[in-house]
Amino acid sequence: MIVRLLLLVVLIGSTVALSDWLRDLQKEFQPASSASPAGVPDYAFQEVKLTVMGMGGEPRYRIEAPRMAHFLLNDSAKVTSPEVWFYRDKGPAVELRSELARIAADGRRIWLLGEVEIVSPPYAGRAPFIVHTRNVTAFPASQRAHTEAPVAAVSGDERLQGVGMVLDLAAGTLDLKSRVRGTYVP
Repeated sequence: MIVRLLLLVVLIGSTVALSDWLRDLQKEFQPASSASPAGVPDYAFQEVKLTVMGMGGEPRYRIEAPRMAHFLLNDSAKVTSPEVWFYRDKGPAVELRSELARIAADGRRIWLLGEVEIVSPPYAGRAPFIVHTRNVTAFPASQRAHTEAPVAAVSGDERLQGVGMVLDLAAGTLDLKSRVRGTYVP
């Protein structure tokens, strides 16, 4: 009788231990929650220096910022006070600075939000080219940027103003869309 009771207690204890072990094992193999609460990053970096390379190993663009946060919900990134350099095949890199940026999940689109300054340094006898605007969308693959906001551009003594722009970073051309005014000093 005591042997049967002892055997029953051991059997119940083993069953409880086995079920606890299986429950822990199940938790271990379950995927992590795929969604952070809205607006909460899943990880963040300080003092970011990120260089995106082309297929041939050449740098395509570089981002430096004091802070970058990643959001799992839509696999995007938010960058604080970014400086973005787009490398061109010919000539020096063009720099874009803004208050804030959002980078799409696939890296094909960068939204530069707030005040944006675009600087193309002097090259081949040309004066530096500086553009001031707001809310620019940049496309790294095609090296184009555009906005619908007012634009002010300066190159040496030349001044341009307009509303909306398409900037071809590779070719170094600026198309103003409307209300264009300019000053040219020969």
